Amino acid sequence: MDDSLLESLDAGVLTLTLNRPARRNALDEALITRLHRRLAAAGEDAAVRTVVLTGAGGAFSSGADLKEAATALTGDLIERGYNPVIRAIRRMPKPVIAAVDGVATGYGASLALAADIRLASERARLSLIFVRVGLTLDGGASWFLPRLVGLRAYELAMTGELLDAAEAYRIGLVNHVYPEARFAATVAAFARRLADGPPLALQAIKANLNASLGPALESIMEDERIAQRWLFTTADVREGVTAFIEKRPARFTGE
Repeated sequence: MDDSLLESLDAGVLTLTLNRPARRNALDEALITRLHRRLAAAGEDAAVRTVVLTGAGGAFSSGADLKEAATALTGDLIERGYNPVIRAIRRMPKPVIAAVDGVATGYGASLALAADIRLASERARLSLIFVRVGLTLDGGASWFLPRLVGLRAYELAMTGELLDAAEAYRIGLVNHVYPEARFAATVAAFARRLADGPPLALQAIKANLNASLGPALESIMEDERIAQRWLFTTADVREGVTAFIEKRPARFTGE
């Protein structure tokens, strides 16, 4: 039985937990497909009033599974698996909270950025790490990041800097930071507050705020997909992924 995605529903709060702790909840094709299906179903489920995304074992998500990337991950999988999850979050007519406890890197960070609200524990660490393996941003991060942090987005994207929770909060990447010891309880209370709110008003609020940000997210995700598909053909990405797996510095040549 595949237990890579755990779920629980309590008083209107659906908690979806990425559960591949040995891989720091890296998202392979099977997990991203399951996550998309569950999010899509939650959007239609009247029993669900609020969704919490989190990770097991002291990590939110280390992003796309780069061991799979060496053989299977391509620009096509971005459109087939990864972008549909982002769309499901943004189209969800209910609040979505990312509860970031531990690392959120690469697509894992993109996943957190796509949520309506980001709550972090003091041990949270976030990075748009794509550049370190020779890739550009994906998962809509090119759209979300500058809207959250302004022009600092260039630095974060171009360096892949790893931010601790305090710095992420200071620049607006996360909404709140809570002590690790009471993080789960605080997230549960926050989610319950939203679940107890007026669902039709919350749906309208989310729809109106989405509309105010403009329709460009779909265009940005398509631009990201085209760029990633090209980059996946380059020697730099092959080197970057190999170096990541071998835990050594990459030697990029621009080829």
